[in-house]
Amino acid sequence: MVLHLLSIIWITREPMLNFEQLIQALHSSSDERRRKAAEALRQHGEPGGQLSAEALIHMLLHDTTPLRKAAAEILREWHEYVPIEPLFLAMHDANVQVRSTTMWALADVGKYAQQESLLPHLTDPDPMVHAAVLYALGKRAPVASVLEALSAPEEILREAAVSLVDLLKEQVPIEQLLSMLQAKDARIRATAARALGNLGEAIPIELLIEALHDAEADVRLEAVRALANSGERMPGAALHVLFDDADQRIRQAAVKALVRVGDPAALEIIVNNLHADHEWARETALQRLIEGTNVEIDEIARHLPIEELLHLLKDEWWPVGYMAARMIAMLGEDAPLAEILALLPHPLPQARWAALHVLALLGKHLPLSECIPIESVLTALEAEDVETRRGAAEVLGYFGQRVPVKRLLPLIEEEDIQVARVVAKRGWQEGRNALVASLRTRDHAWHAAAALGELGEHAPVDPLLAALNTSERTVRQAASEVLYETHPELLPPLVAELMETLNSGQVGPLLEPLRQVLLVRALVALHSPQPAILTWFDQSLDAPNWEVRMWAAFGLSGMTPLVLEATLEKLRNLLDDPESVSVRKAACRALEELVPHATDLHRE
Repeated sequence: MVLHLLSIIWITREPMLNFEQLIQALHSSSDERRRKAAEALRQHGEPGGQLSAEALIHMLLHDTTPLRKAAAEILREWHEYVPIEPLFLAMHDANVQVRSTTMWALADVGKYAQQESLLPHLTDPDPMVHAAVLYALGKRAPVASVLEALSAPEEILREAAVSLVDLLKEQVPIEQLLSMLQAKDARIRATAARALGNLGEAIPIELLIEALHDAEADVRLEAVRALANSGERMPGAALHVLFDDADQRIRQAAVKALVRVGDPAALEIIVNNLHADHEWARETALQRLIEGTNVEIDEIARHLPIEELLHLLKDEWWPVGYMAARMIAMLGEDAPLAEILALLPHPLPQARWAALHVLALLGKHLPLSECIPIESVLTALEAEDVETRRGAAEVLGYFGQRVPVKRLLPLIEEEDIQVARVVAKRGWQEGRNALVASLRTRDHAWHAAAALGELGEHAPVDPLLAALNTSERTVRQAASEVLYETHPELLPPLVAELMETLNSGQVGPLLEPLRQVLLVRALVALHSPQPAILTWFDQSLDAPNWEVRMWAAFGLSGMTPLVLEATLEKLRNLLDDPESVSVRKAACRALEELVPHATDLHRE
């Protein structure tokens, strides 16, 4: 239907496919992509010109591409409840976006499918299907098929094969890896070097030292990283030479490798970097150290002078203290708890935040209530700044039933879920209510969904189901994961509905609200004052879905002076929207743009 309409109303412009892609881009999850698509449409002819606003709305309503993508994204999280064959059918969809999204759903769901149901599809001529099957098979993939895919002409297959070589590890014969180290393709040589670094005591040191002289920087980089895993066998002299390498990545990797074994020269370089005058330089130095596995970070943390890490907790640039906190937390029982507690009343807020972050990270692995006195954390609840109070509440979450919940109740916020999360986990309804309210916000929904998942079987069903039709993919993913973990009995009928949407475009009640959200969000991007669009925004202010109301208010913000008094009155009513703080904020912004001092009048 969409293509038929396009053929009628768009005759003389760009090729049909380009225009169709612009229409679909108005549904993008990226604000920037929606904006660029709207700009391109305006250049072709604004709604109201060659393309009527009414026709555009009709097209957007009947384009099920984003809804099919959403169905695939949700199914991706539900694993063994999703049948595999309908996903293979969906891989034949005419739309490349749907096929791509389905590919990743197939890859994740296929991990729970029987091997025999996947192996026949390794011969599928469609490289996206072939790649999805390789990802799904994972460690079950035939080594020969993986090695064959390494030299496939399609990049998507080569990428899948590279990831599986890393995953298969010892299943790939070392002779094959050594042969790959001599391949003409630099990507295969880099893959071989990385895989050889997973062999522990069998790491071929001499051959990797030779790879340090490879013509391709990526191969040299992987050789350095592989040698970093060789422990006491690490060739210090060969890596020291790389301190002066022309490639910055290789210099940094060599230093980081040697820090893991406490090399004095490497430690001196790191410490100097951590004392850089510019905060971004200090942040970058720490960021490089915490990139990698927990084993790597732990080894580095145990060789860095503890006084340096404690000093970084007091850095005025908060990302530095945040990352230093992670490194200190890697010390576990060896972390300097007394020194950390001493920072809780520190006059610098960033020092308090960093210290509390260390304690929160330690609480995930240590019985914190047995290691530190609760009184010091309770004192932090009295801090003037909200971030310290939030950090203290997070740490208190690890004190079990000793937490004085009544002291936390007044600290529950609309704009943050941290205190509500602690209160909800103690079984208090006030905390659950606050988390549900945060599900209906633009900025906190993902965190709220994750926090509700921590309630297990007590997680509320209806709000989580409603979150499946939000326009933000990450929120849908979080809600999907929570439902999978807490209420799996609900999934089978939902799977059937989503499969129907994915394969036929027929949208059921679960995703129907998303259609309206996507439409109004697309119209906002157009920023066009056409009567049909203004009417749609006005009607959307009465929608039952909070996100529709929010986006409609955003859309009206730039429509001065065309907005009628009746619409302004609706916006004034939304200042007291009972469901969503994001709706209230959007209405306030719209009124400030449309009617100066309207919010002051409302307060009076």
